[in-house]
Amino acid sequence: MKQTIRDHIAAGDLDAALAQLRIAAAALAAPPDLADEITVLEKRHAKNSRQARLKTRDPEAVDREDNSLADAVLELLRRLPDAPPLPTGRPTAGIGEQAMKQHILLLTVGVKAVVVLWLFTHWESRGFSDDQFTGTLTLLLPVLAAYAGLMFQDFLDHRHQPDELASRHGPRIRRSVQWAIYAVILGYGLALVLAIGAKARGTLSYAQLAGAIALIESGLGVYLARIVRTFFPGGEGR
Repeated sequence: MKQTIRDHIAAGDLDAALAQLRIAAAALAAPPDLADEITVLEKRHAKNSRQARLKTRDPEAVDREDNSLADAVLELLRRLPDAPPLPTGRPTAGIGEQAMKQHILLLTVGVKAVVVLWLFTHWESRGFSDDQFTGTLTLLLPVLAAYAGLMFQDFLDHRHQPDELASRHGPRIRRSVQWAIYAVILGYGLALVLAIGAKARGTLSYAQLAGAIALIESGLGVYLARIVRTFFPGGEGR
């Protein structure tokens, strides 16, 4: 942008140079006093152009004013910052996407670990036979392995350290979405824990437990799968 303004000055096009200078000052968040000085230059240029057009001023004086204006534009151009100021203060409301991914990973793996530990506890207390324990694990672990694989692949794809400023001030996940995701993951884990506990107490048969797990996976599990695949596409479409 700065080079474009210099090119306009070199071509003697002060109208375009001043117009581009004002745009640059706004884009680069220049101090207010600089914008005021641009306004003064615009007025001087408009007056000089009008006098030149009406031939009410000596041509040499018009040229001297044009040269003075060009020098003034270049001086203001040097005072412009090279880039917009970096954002300061606290980040906007909500949570960053990378932080949200970490929460989803920890919650999903943590919930599944609690469910497996709960199952193991009931197996040790003979609430599950060996075959039932193994069979229930075969229902639970493949889903966890699939989710963990997608998450791990995503972390490998983003293995380079993210820019701190981008992570703090980039797009944010709304609080309502954040808490809805937490509720789905925790609700999913709670439903599995309750179903396993009911089987251990004898309230459900093993066949009924298998049916309950299938219902949970086709209910809350569908929402969990949608969450995981949204945040951890895992290279789909490559």
